[in-house]
Amino acid sequence: MQPLDGADLRVVAALQVNGRATWDRIGRVLAEPTRNVARRATRLMDSGVLSVIGLLDDRRLSSAALRLRCRPGSVIEVGTALTELPQTRSVALVSGSVDCAAELSVSDESLVDLLFRDIPAIDGVLESTAYPALKYFSTPLDWHLGVLTPQEVEGLREHCAPPEHSPRGTEEPSAEDGRIIAAVVTDGRATHAEVAAATGISESTARRRLDALLRRGVLRIRAEIEPAYLGLPAEAVLWLRVAENEVEAVGHTLAARPEVRYAVAVAGDHQLVAQVALPGRPELYGFLREIGGLPGIRAIETTMMLRSLKRGFMIKRAGRVERWAGPIGSS
Repeated sequence: MQPLDGADLRVVAALQVNGRATWDRIGRVLAEPTRNVARRATRLMDSGVLSVIGLLDDRRLSSAALRLRCRPGSVIEVGTALTELPQTRSVALVSGSVDCAAELSVSDESLVDLLFRDIPAIDGVLESTAYPALKYFSTPLDWHLGVLTPQEVEGLREHCAPPEHSPRGTEEPSAEDGRIIAAVVTDGRATHAEVAAATGISESTARRRLDALLRRGVLRIRAEIEPAYLGLPAEAVLWLRVAENEVEAVGHTLAARPEVRYAVAVAGDHQLVAQVALPGRPELYGFLREIGGLPGIRAIETTMMLRSLKRGFMIKRAGRVERWAGPIGSS
């Protein structure tokens, strides 16, 4: 994948901060002509390199990290089958002691069937281990490329309620909210008129309800793109063993690092899982040396991401979006 040029990177970074910002607003903040911003973003989206999607915030969902060992020669087929499950948020082929790593977005009730029936039924799966998420310190929804100034980020950001402090808590979206969410899952930039047409409500109601979901942090808009296009082709999933009394501190330290796309505390024989993206393997080596010295870290298992098959519920082929394969609405 050829890294994008500097102007494209800035437009992508702007959409990572605010995926629904108008082209005019992005142009003003970046000091670029509106038509150039729109042309660059549209070209990237039309080619499948970039997609802007709507998701319920990760921290509001029951989720788990998944590791799989596969029969030799069946890894690609197993990974492909995993991408078709609507409960898999992301799927990657990895190196090391496991062959596939995935993120699951599934209720605790459904997790039993998924782990003990659906996944073992995939031909080629030898062993699967799930690590239920306990606390997210950061998610891909929070991560954006560090090419914008703090002033530019502030000029783009919408001041929504932080998900962990929003009034919704664990309350499920209403049926009407679910239809609105379904209308923007594959097109996070859908206009209020388009949302109204898709849900059968008035445009004013669509505006009010959608804006409320965004403001409360229930719904998040995410600009999805392979890190390799951003000049960060060296990706790895890290499985960390950490002293229990240091998990909180290590989690916050990882979340503050620009290399870390997400960090989550999990239940199991590892205490933290993180996914990182860097310019190359030498930089990954340096990063591992730095965090390896953090108090409480007992061991780090590094699985290199060899091929990304699915991100943000979008199936990828050669780094480009092929299609949506996730839940619709609030499910």
